[in-house]
Amino acid sequence: MKNKDIEHKLKVLINNFNNKKFLETISLSKQLLKIAPQHEAYLHNMIGLSYKSLNNLDEAEKTFVKIINQYPGNVAAKNNYAMILKARNQIKEAEKLLEKTIKQQPNYLSAINNLANIKKQSKKYEEAISLYEKALKINNKIPIIHYNLAVCLISTRNHEQALKHAYLINDLDPTFTYADKLINEFTDYKKDEKKHLDSLEKKLLIKNLETDKKISLYFSLGKAYEDQERYDLSFKYYELANITKRKLLDYDIADENKIYDNITRLFKEEKFEKALKDQPVLSDKKIIFICGMPRSGTTLVEQIISSHKEIQSLGETDYIFQSIDNNFNLSDYDEFKNQILAVYEDEITKLYKEYLNSIPKIDQGKLGFTDKSLLNFQIIGLIKIFFPNSKIIVLKRNFENNLLSIFKNDLASKKLRWTYSEKEIRLFYSLFLKYIEFWKNIDIDMFFEVEYEKVTSDPKIVTKQLLEFCDLKWDENCLKYYKVNKSAIDTASANQANKPIYKDSVNKFENYRNFFKG
Repeated sequence: MKNKDIEHKLKVLINNFNNKKFLETISLSKQLLKIAPQHEAYLHNMIGLSYKSLNNLDEAEKTFVKIINQYPGNVAAKNNYAMILKARNQIKEAEKLLEKTIKQQPNYLSAINNLANIKKQSKKYEEAISLYEKALKINNKIPIIHYNLAVCLISTRNHEQALKHAYLINDLDPTFTYADKLINEFTDYKKDEKKHLDSLEKKLLIKNLETDKKISLYFSLGKAYEDQERYDLSFKYYELANITKRKLLDYDIADENKIYDNITRLFKEEKFEKALKDQPVLSDKKIIFICGMPRSGTTLVEQIISSHKEIQSLGETDYIFQSIDNNFNLSDYDEFKNQILAVYEDEITKLYKEYLNSIPKIDQGKLGFTDKSLLNFQIIGLIKIFFPNSKIIVLKRNFENNLLSIFKNDLASKKLRWTYSEKEIRLFYSLFLKYIEFWKNIDIDMFFEVEYEKVTSDPKIVTKQLLEFCDLKWDENCLKYYKVNKSAIDTASANQANKPIYKDSVNKFENYRNFFKG
């Protein structure tokens, strides 16, 4: 076959891949392997990437390993294989392979970016920032790298630098509306930035804007019009954002009820009620779990407590739920019960060790740490079995204001797919109340319940109560959290956490009451 024909087929191959025709990409790559062996490594990489895109990780792994063994110098295969390791949650192995790849080819942009993303995911923000900056020295025209760097800078409270990158993205690619969302969070449209609002409105006219980018734009417009007190327009765009996002999600809230039934059924059994009182203390490390509905004040309370000189902040984590997911099937009662019994009777330390090993770095000089994971209220009983000396704090917020705050934010979590429908938010909030009442009925002292409204109205009194519950001495720093706490924040509350306690959001629902269906 002539070179021109091969070049044509390679173009078709790339076009197939870019258009997500992965089976066609695999088929054509295999054909080309027979007639264009000079492109063997490249074609195998395309096959591997296609298998990965089809979520066939086994075939993808085989393909990349084959290339690496045959062509040890092929950095693309090593980079791609590292992403398979990441997908399998083999994070440390992925990191090591990417580090070796970058050592082999120091300016290999894709590997640098992938390693930075892993560092970001692992909350190693300073390392991630350094890598993103290195990537931008190689090519400063890539919006997603600027964006990820901006997110890390926000998490480390460097908002000014983050905004510079967000505005740069706007210049590079106006359709990259995730950058607008970042700008939006730190902009008061009532006072300034008419120019940026005009820019947002113009972006509504962009043809063929990707759905996820439309959603981001709608949320940004909702917030901008809210700042201007144009609540009809604000609700219009918040609602449009939620409706559009919900259509993308495969979700049935009945699954949440099933998990509730299984967990509560288990802890109604005498054996497990007894287990809550009989477990040995495995460590003197003080673990303070903070949970509650999204947007209920969990970040604020976490910042207050972790400002204590003896407490380290882990920020918002998924460590405990990841351990639970790895060990238990919450959707099948019989299997769930047998799994719990196996751990409870034979290997009580397993979950504890797995949890501690998942934490990037524990400060051994501190008495303990905070772990904010919203949905831990579902598994309070399990936490008390496996972490008997832990302290659990549950935040509760006025439902209407909680509903509005959830509705206004793209929370972007697989575990929060119910947050894009008023009806589903109402149903899940009711389920949240059922969980709280259930655990109270088992043991009133299992957790400490805090009302968000009291935190904002009487911060000193509530802070004293929190510290007493956690067996911590009084520390004035807890009231100055916005000044003294330098821990990373990677939640929707990043901006608020840098401000003193305020009451602005307490009665915001009144502005929208007529728009919600109730």
